[in-house]
Amino acid sequence: MRYAIIGPGALGCLLAAALGDQHEVWLLDHDPTRAAQLNQQQILLTKNGRERPIPIRATANPADLAGIDCGLLCVKSKAVAQALTRSLPGLGGCRLIIAFENGIAHLEVIPALLQKIPWAVGVTGLGATLTGPGQIRFGGEGLTRMGFLAAEPDAPTIALLTAVANDFRQSGLPTEISMNILGPIWDKLLINCGINALTAIRNCPNGDLLNDSETISMLTTAVKEGEAVAKTLGVSITPDPVERTMAVCRATAANISSMLQDVRRHRPTEIDAINGAVVHLAETLGLPSEMNRELTRQIRNLEESAPLFP
Repeated sequence: MRYAIIGPGALGCLLAAALGDQHEVWLLDHDPTRAAQLNQQQILLTKNGRERPIPIRATANPADLAGIDCGLLCVKSKAVAQALTRSLPGLGGCRLIIAFENGIAHLEVIPALLQKIPWAVGVTGLGATLTGPGQIRFGGEGLTRMGFLAAEPDAPTIALLTAVANDFRQSGLPTEISMNILGPIWDKLLINCGINALTAIRNCPNGDLLNDSETISMLTTAVKEGEAVAKTLGVSITPDPVERTMAVCRATAANISSMLQDVRRHRPTEIDAINGAVVHLAETLGLPSEMNRELTRQIRNLEESAPLFP
């Protein structure tokens, strides 16, 4: 299988490292200088205290992606439209694109851009921290789910997604096909609502959120507000999302959330696709969302006050 991974962030580099042992993998970067650097230095994966260099093919030229079977979209939700628009000229023969973004905002953007290429959604519990260009620290195991959000595609496309899931499993990434991918999307959204903004505001790893009662209360309220929205929309979510969010905090205690990584790097966050999206839907449905609104406000203040944390 030939893969194109669009986006050299933590998840993109982690997937490139995992799949690169057995498959031809191209990592597409919008920055030519960084792409050249990645080609020269390789990906450096740190897992369980051990460093492992992994050769990859990085490029900033979408034309190099000709003949790709599957594209894995691993960019921030705000960058989806730009990344796809830039990549599509090189993806004419691509048979499937799987989007791995946080939140739900990208689900409204992708259909208009991918009218000729089948697409699916990926939801992963993998944890990774980008410590430098192409340098990632593994943050925790997690199940990856893949599924089609729109109408069921043709048999060859279903077979291709099944083959991709099998490639993930053979590369050491537990993966399953979901017939109700909207449920896992919302499961992860609720967890992100409880963890990401609070870690960025508190400037702490995930596990530290459980160290004081005030933060636990804020986490609980944010998740419950999102849960009410999901249930009102008729989304089938996993029971007890608050406990599941706390379990993720414990399982990934040392992990630095993607939102805190963004804040520390003075980059725009995905707050509008996570807590902000819950606020928008809650307003539409006439449901309360005061905690998610407050978390969204505080993150926007942090974004506007750069430089942020050292």
